[in-house]
Amino acid sequence: MKFVPVPDTKVLVCIHETRRGDYAQFATATPGRDESWGKLEDRGVPVGDKDDHPVAGVSWDDAHAFCAWLSTKEKRTYRLPTDREWSCAVGIGNEEARTPDATPEQLNQQIKNEYPWGKTYPPPDHHGNLADRECGRTFAKQTIISNYNDGFATTAPVMSFKPNAFGIYDLEGNVTEWCSDWHNEKTQFRVFRGGHWLASAPNMLLSSARMQNSGNVHGPIFGFRVVLEVAP
Repeated sequence: MKFVPVPDTKVLVCIHETRRGDYAQFATATPGRDESWGKLEDRGVPVGDKDDHPVAGVSWDDAHAFCAWLSTKEKRTYRLPTDREWSCAVGIGNEEARTPDATPEQLNQQIKNEYPWGKTYPPPDHHGNLADRECGRTFAKQTIISNYNDGFATTAPVMSFKPNAFGIYDLEGNVTEWCSDWHNEKTQFRVFRGGHWLASAPNMLLSSARMQNSGNVHGPIFGFRVVLEVAP
């Protein structure tokens, strides 16, 4: 796992989403956790079934436990990124810094026409693993991005597409990524950020888009990346 610094944060961010191979080590070392990720399918099609693909079907609780296990194993502090750190990694940290006390819910989709790949929708071909023509051919009646092609029906090997300016891959797609934050002050739902292999709606692909769900939900689009805390 390789990490890079990101401006306006005090952490190092993993350049790729947590891979199935990474997660398998954790699952072996901590028996008794949910095992649905190991044989994950969507409509009968395997998802994330190779070690170099991002692990999918992982809940917030699972991702949090992975970070705790890795921290103990390596005697360093790994964790999920905060909502703020994820914004910095995708390149909108400076714009959102104007409202430092806003919740993820309040920041949702507030920066328009700004996507991880640029300022236009749809994205150019091969700019991230999203709901493309290959996905549409594999899954009948699946909504896709018209005429977009990335070549993968479900997940792709991590780092299959170009990184952003900070050297970070797959913020626009592959799997959507859990963050550490609550969605709002009610502390009912956790935040996840970024597109995924079934994503097609332009508003949900904005760099500023936030989604929410229960911390124990599993599904074929859910994954995560980790950050590493560094000494001041």
